[in-house]
Amino acid sequence: MTQAPARPKRILHLHFGKEGGAERFFVSLCQGFADEGVEQRFLIRPGRSWRDEVAALGAVKEAHYPRFWPIRKLLQNWVDAQTRDWKPDAVIAWMPKAATLLPEAAGPAKLVRLGDYPRHIEHFARASCIITNTPDIPNRLKSLGWTGAVEVISNFPRVGETAGEAPEFDLPTGSFILCAAGRFVGLKGFDSLIRATALTQGTALCLVGDGEERPALEALTRELGISERVQMTGWVPDPTRWLAAADLACVTSTHETLGNVVLEAWHCRIPVISTPTPGPSWLIEDGKTGILLDDFDPETLAEGITRAKDEDALRAQMVDKGAAKLNAEFSQKAIVGAYFKAIKRYRSY
Repeated sequence: MTQAPARPKRILHLHFGKEGGAERFFVSLCQGFADEGVEQRFLIRPGRSWRDEVAALGAVKEAHYPRFWPIRKLLQNWVDAQTRDWKPDAVIAWMPKAATLLPEAAGPAKLVRLGDYPRHIEHFARASCIITNTPDIPNRLKSLGWTGAVEVISNFPRVGETAGEAPEFDLPTGSFILCAAGRFVGLKGFDSLIRATALTQGTALCLVGDGEERPALEALTRELGISERVQMTGWVPDPTRWLAAADLACVTSTHETLGNVVLEAWHCRIPVISTPTPGPSWLIEDGKTGILLDDFDPETLAEGITRAKDEDALRAQMVDKGAAKLNAEFSQKAIVGAYFKAIKRYRSY
């Protein structure tokens, strides 16, 4: 029997993220640590929608990241005091800016967690190890001159959101429902998904989220004459529940470092289709755990949607194999355990 990794007692998190999928995973991981009995404390931006969720897990200090050193020094003093007095087993900096506040003192594992490609490595001088969520980010780090430790520990899907009554779609009855979730920004490719919906018969689309591109996307649905076939939910606290109620999860980004929606689709046991961006290309085996497209064109996407819609056996196979891969490689237990091993490896007391 495989022995469980030693559990750390305390973790201090430094997080200056805003709102989105990365923050949803941060909260999930912290809840996973708490499930294992780990004490936690948090430094986060003020006014985050997820503040109360982490506050239920430990003490929270709210502060903006200071651009100027004299002010940043005050925040550094707070981090150093927490490290000295509370003695965390690990200090985890989420994204590059937070890494500048890692303590200099030896003792805790000083980890930086990256969910995207860094532009430089100057913020990482104090890091014991950089943790990335896909195997391609280490290549960028190496090209930038990073010679320190790097480990790949991916995400797990947010659990618990699918409980309760399923949401009701405001879409034509009997439609094959496509669903995508995320911020309404250009790189998410929701315009291509709307165009692909217009090209496929018997489909309807639910876009879960909101953002700056919403007026343009609404105008596109009117231009294509499919407004009644497209629903936009606005921000919701539980997007996974909407995915779980759909027939096909769609990842249509022009850039996606990982693709949490892929993991969430596997968790919800619905098939998934994706454009060939780095994260989904690593996760999906075409025709087995999902449909991986050759390019980003709406016509190619429409062909893939039609393939999923028309082939019942294919959808069933993708659901079964996706769930099996999730349980083997991307479960909460596996990912939390990998963090525990990293903390044990890089702490010095």
